[in-house]
Amino acid sequence: MTAAAKAVDYEHLHNQAAGNIDVMREVLGLFVTHCEQVLAELENASDAKAWKQWTHTLKGSARGIGAFAVAEAAAEAERHSMDKAKLAPIRAAFAEARAFIGKHPL
Repeated sequence: MTAAAKAVDYEHLHNQAAGNIDVMREVLGLFVTHCEQVLAELENASDAKAWKQWTHTLKGSARGIGAFAVAEAAAEAERHSMDKAKLAPIRAAFAEARAFIGKHPL
């Protein structure tokens, strides 16, 4: 499977976690929960500062685990402050990442 075909780059995560599978599992679980929370915060965001904070946070979290499509969608949303239409690509990328994690457990 090529890196482009993976919703989460486990090799990247493996490097980030210094090869510790237990850490990788924990981080993946935390990411799923975090992403769900951030999406809720973005849906309810009422000002540009909160929007930028949450999109920036999600971008970094997603890059950290190798969910690069989520990170790119978050970066795009960050560039378009308060454009709630930008949540759809984040949700789609996150759904793919969550499905990938479920289908390819560590």
